[in-house]
Amino acid sequence: MGVVHDRVMVEVLRGCTRGCRFCQAGVLYRPVREKKPETLARQVEEMINSTGHDEISLTSLSTADYTGVAPLVRNLLDIYGERGVNVSLPSLRLDAFSIDLAKEVQKVRKSGLTFAPEAGTQRLRDVINKNVTEQNLVDAVTSAFQNGWSSVKLYFMIGLPTETYEDLDGIADMAKKVVQIGYQSGVPRGRLKVTVSTSSFVPKSHTAFQWEPQDSLEQLKEKQKYLKEKLRDKRISYNWHDPGTSFLEAVFAKGDRRLGMVLEDAWARGARFDGWSEHFKFRLWLEAFEEQGLDPKWYAYRPIDYGEVLPWDHIEAGVSKKFLIREHKKAMGSLPTMDCRSGQCPGCGLCPTMEMKPDILGGAEIAPIPGEV
Repeated sequence: MGVVHDRVMVEVLRGCTRGCRFCQAGVLYRPVREKKPETLARQVEEMINSTGHDEISLTSLSTADYTGVAPLVRNLLDIYGERGVNVSLPSLRLDAFSIDLAKEVQKVRKSGLTFAPEAGTQRLRDVINKNVTEQNLVDAVTSAFQNGWSSVKLYFMIGLPTETYEDLDGIADMAKKVVQIGYQSGVPRGRLKVTVSTSSFVPKSHTAFQWEPQDSLEQLKEKQKYLKEKLRDKRISYNWHDPGTSFLEAVFAKGDRRLGMVLEDAWARGARFDGWSEHFKFRLWLEAFEEQGLDPKWYAYRPIDYGEVLPWDHIEAGVSKKFLIREHKKAMGSLPTMDCRSGQCPGCGLCPTMEMKPDILGGAEIAPIPGEV
């Protein structure tokens, strides 16, 4: 039988300093720690020899931020390319995109490129602290189309805090702009393909948005329908995430220990393999909540005050709650926060609390903010 990933998975770094306000992993896995190239070379060799896979995937929360990612890719291709082994990267950040790196990665087998603008307008990208611009997208896709690519995937989220229908219009406008750039760059009309995928925002613990409610099922379905109409174009494919699944994700992301009984109840009713759409039975989960006397909407749709004790407050992730509150307030004002790799510490509190610091190849120094915890 096949496994989930029929490829060699090598984690090049742990942690991410980008500070996207919706991202839980970006908080929990701080600080950034980069593996040495020789360690990666040894791990790749061991896994290639023991598995026989023909693809090496360089994984992390932000692989393009790995110091020396280009020479690492070239080195791996020099060693394994003649054996038909490809190197792949996860979705590329628009502000870190390099056409030379993309060419290197796809020397063995060429596929489409994937970018994640996350939101359709600059205002909303500032809210979530994505720190990429529409010009970054224009530059990236122009370079890609001019260098032989004809397929581009764009990932967005809907239901983000402060989102309006103007932000949804921005998603459609961005997709259509990419199509036009493709034609202007000489991509044949029959080959050009732009895919737009949207997932639904899920507020998560230990993030700046942990106090935010999720859009209701009705709101998410209406937004998906709206985008489907806006993206009605034979050159654009639109995929979306099931809002029922996203609703349950929000319930358990913001939930407390009482939900343990719901999990067991749903399992007893036959809830299995919910990650596969053909097995997902939303009705069983609603029945389990009703049986346990809990309202799932109370968890997913309720805005939370800063002063409320949260179910996960006893779990120490290193990043201070004061910092998350400050980030939430900045989000409501559409104010971005700098990446601490720039050398400016945003004062998240992790380094002094955990008595550790980022481990970046080359030893980039980050100046702490005095007194910030």
